[in-house]
Amino acid sequence: MENNKKHDLTTIKFTATCFDSLMKEVMFQFQEKHNQALPKKVAQIFGFGNYNPDKPNLKQDFEKQSSDFVNGKYLYDKKRLLEKGSLQIKITHYYSQLMLNYIGYQDIYSFLDADILEESDKQKQLDWLSNKDTTENGYYLSYHFGENKEVIKGQVEIYNNWKNVNYKYIYHQDDGSYKEFNYQGFISRRADILHIKTKTLMDNKLVDSGEDILYAGHMDPNSNPYLIGTYTAFDIYNRVIAGKLIFEKYHSKEEMIKASLERRAPSYIIQEIRNQVIMNRGKVPNSAFEISSRSPFVSTYDKLAGVYQIVFDYAEDEKASLGFSIDPTTFKIKSTTDGCIFQKDEFEIIQNGSVVHFSFQLMGLSKMMNVEIFFKSFFLNENSSPYDGIFSGMDHEGKLIHGKVKISKS
Repeated sequence: MENNKKHDLTTIKFTATCFDSLMKEVMFQFQEKHNQALPKKVAQIFGFGNYNPDKPNLKQDFEKQSSDFVNGKYLYDKKRLLEKGSLQIKITHYYSQLMLNYIGYQDIYSFLDADILEESDKQKQLDWLSNKDTTENGYYLSYHFGENKEVIKGQVEIYNNWKNVNYKYIYHQDDGSYKEFNYQGFISRRADILHIKTKTLMDNKLVDSGEDILYAGHMDPNSNPYLIGTYTAFDIYNRVIAGKLIFEKYHSKEEMIKASLERRAPSYIIQEIRNQVIMNRGKVPNSAFEISSRSPFVSTYDKLAGVYQIVFDYAEDEKASLGFSIDPTTFKIKSTTDGCIFQKDEFEIIQNGSVVHFSFQLMGLSKMMNVEIFFKSFFLNENSSPYDGIFSGMDHEGKLIHGKVKISKS
């Protein structure tokens, strides 16, 4: 029994003329690919019943192309409908896309432009495609921070009642031109979450390319001017990347395309996603010390755990203090200053392991609201304290301040 879990079950209605042309192209490609005439048995051609799986068949070709299950009998049954004189052939989007990709087309529209020469036949098929099953019902621009430290825009067309999506990512070039990368996606919804899995054509095969997860709330997604979530994918350099994703809704396809071709992204988008990306180096580490450039300094990082009391000296007779602990098991920061909350916290070892950097955003009863602290890491190896360091930041009145710090650690 066919496993349709991952398959798009929405139906595309072909005219007999267009489906006949598509099937003939598939048969021709099959002969070219395997350098042989068509087998006499149709079961061998399509890969069902009493066929030899060790010999060429379309089922095997399509499964290699899609990395998913293919029912050869389903395709044969559609061909039989055509031979019986049916004027229309209904076939799921999954199988129609397999056939189109097999003969080198990204979608049905490029196939129609290239293969259907009679204008009336082409127009009839286009009219059928514009009906209910393939009505587009959402145009968005997607934004993510990607290659070359730039915001990447994507044309997003959502159709079939939020079951399918086409992506076209636009990569602007320095000479004013741009390159396009096309992807197809399948959308599933769970409660208030949209989950999108995408595939792309590579070496004449449909391969998995990435996943997006977007928060849609409990309303109709079409009513949301923005959707925010995350993505995971491979970039154009074949590196694994992940990051923040924003969809911005447009009223028409024309408006969406026009906005995508403008190189600059809106400032309200850039400030949200700039540098919001995780990128794999494309290297497999052989030891724990090769995970990243910071790995050799892990022994210093271990020594960050403890209880801290920091005194800020930033003006004549102006001082402030901050207390916190770093848990030795989880490395979670906890405030020990009454009424002070750590809204954001970062700590890292920089400068080839020689400097410790603390970055805090605080709220509540604290004289410091944002602060960056630096001190030499060799202090961590000494039993005596306080340590000397420097800081810069902003106080509770919004003043920009800087000065020295004394750091006590136990």
